[in-house]
Amino acid sequence: MKEKLYKKEITLTIVFSVLLLLAGHSASIFILFPGLQTGTLWGFPTQYIVPILLGWFGIAIICLIMTLMCNKFDDEMEEFVASLPESETDNTH
Repeated sequence: MKEKLYKKEITLTIVFSVLLLLAGHSASIFILFPGLQTGTLWGFPTQYIVPILLGWFGIAIICLIMTLMCNKFDDEMEEFVASLPESETDNTH
């Protein structure tokens, strides 16, 4: 059970780190692929509005989801610690 929780913690950290990096640095997509700079979205050039939307709203949504999932993970960790025998949680040996 402990190993499963460690793997889940590492997975959560890696996934949300990658998502936050992608949303926060979305302007790099338009540098790597200049052909994407030709369109518009709501009357704004895509190379300006997409990074703003992903940077503000995208990161806010990702952080909200991350908060909910991390709180759920903390609850799972507390359940695991509560299920351990008293002698394993006692550090006064």
